[in-house]
Amino acid sequence: MAAPAPGPLPGVLVIGAGLAGSLLALALRERNQAVTLLDQGLGLSAGAAPSATALSYGVVPGWPLAPTPLSRLAARAAGRWRGLEQRHGALGWQPARLAALPPLPVSRVDGARLAECLPQALAAAGVDRRRGLALGLQRSGSLWQLDLQEGPPLQAAQVVLAAGSGCRALWPGLPGRLRTSWAGVLQLEQRPPELAADQLRLPLHFQRLALERRAPQVQARAWVVDPGLVPRGPGALAGQLTLVAPDGDQGEPDPGWMEQRLRESLAPLGLDRALQQARFHQTPVSFCAEGSPLAGPLPGAPGLWVFTGFSGGFAQVPVLAPLLAEALAPLPAEPPEAARRRLRQLGVWPQEPPGADRGA
Repeated sequence: MAAPAPGPLPGVLVIGAGLAGSLLALALRERNQAVTLLDQGLGLSAGAAPSATALSYGVVPGWPLAPTPLSRLAARAAGRWRGLEQRHGALGWQPARLAALPPLPVSRVDGARLAECLPQALAAAGVDRRRGLALGLQRSGSLWQLDLQEGPPLQAAQVVLAAGSGCRALWPGLPGRLRTSWAGVLQLEQRPPELAADQLRLPLHFQRLALERRAPQVQARAWVVDPGLVPRGPGALAGQLTLVAPDGDQGEPDPGWMEQRLRESLAPLGLDRALQQARFHQTPVSFCAEGSPLAGPLPGAPGLWVFTGFSGGFAQVPVLAPLLAEALAPLPAEPPEAARRRLRQLGVWPQEPPGADRGA
């Protein structure tokens, strides 16, 4: 039987409708670029596999977390979220405050509100959002072809891999610094009364970041818990457990073991009663061991781009998405190399060595 005919040709095909893919699609539409966004159906709804976006605290720090150009840029992410909401409507951004920590500027994006509003914003912006499971990506003449589990393949001259931990399955030649960990959280249907609606109970230092940095050297499965509690819709998220496995260990960790370790580590929070009915979720999460995500074209694959590997995506994605959109679709009046040069300066360009910051 003949293969199904490819679907209509989009300007840019973005694979992955989580935070990175969706904000990039909006940034491309703001440049009047035609966009098809493949949504693989991840979330926290019944029957859906949880995504990294759905399990995130959604925290947006208002200060640099490291002395790097990317961290200084990410510290301005709250302003980008406000701008996004002015152009596309409510997306769940709101001011917040840290509990039992210094009074630092912070805000957050409510994951439940984002999941509710983002599809409407994408539709209103003219993004062609498709549902389907990506099976394989291949070159077809001058175009890229994405095969789907059901329906005709999609073709485009430019494709962006924004599917998080699913990116390497579609393109094994991704840079080696892109890795995968497992994240586990507990979802509470009702917010505990001791947690105010604008309050974030977070550790002063996240152990996850140090674990990610040493991920290439681990010889056995290593895990940490960063005890925290943040509001999400009418409920809350409690966590977070991060597990990193050595190279070659691709198996999913036992959810029962993960949940037990997380509950034991959360005991000092004094939320035993509230956590009794909490549901455990775990999902693979992409990250880059050196801390800088990937945002740019892949060497040796003309027209293939990547946008993944974030550590603190709710701060990094909104400041990087407009730059990547400009690099993908520069306007006639814009210097063609300006955005590419800026992405290189930020140390996120895939063809550059990791951490190759070249000043602000």
